[in-house]
Amino acid sequence: MNPTFDYRTVVTLGKTNATTNVYFVEYFAIQGVVREMWVKECVPNALNHFANGLILSTKNAHCDFKKPFFMFDTILCKMHIEDLQRVSAKLVFDFYKEEDMQFHASGSQIIVFKDGNRKTCRMPEEFKIAAQAIAWA
Repeated sequence: MNPTFDYRTVVTLGKTNATTNVYFVEYFAIQGVVREMWVKECVPNALNHFANGLILSTKNAHCDFKKPFFMFDTILCKMHIEDLQRVSAKLVFDFYKEEDMQFHASGSQIIVFKDGNRKTCRMPEEFKIAAQAIAWA
């Protein structure tokens, strides 16, 4: 099995629309949280890089919806990385209902590393090592 970074969240009322299914913008919010938790848990010295001006800039993001999530479902988001480059990476997110592991959605975002002047820069070594651990060919 290919390696992933896994994150769980429970659907609460604030994440839903009037019909109690997860509002589409929440999928993008979850992508952001998963990305940040991966950095927090897997990238040593990440805070030092950010304190020195490093920026993770989202170049694009999308999500394909297959099935809705509803109130109190537990969402399991599995993230892996594809197309790892010197200055960017494609983060891929697969969304499952944890109770029965049914596939509900998939999405991705391309992130570009930038310095404090917002100039594209090389990915720091700690990020590269963490990304390689969940990179798929």
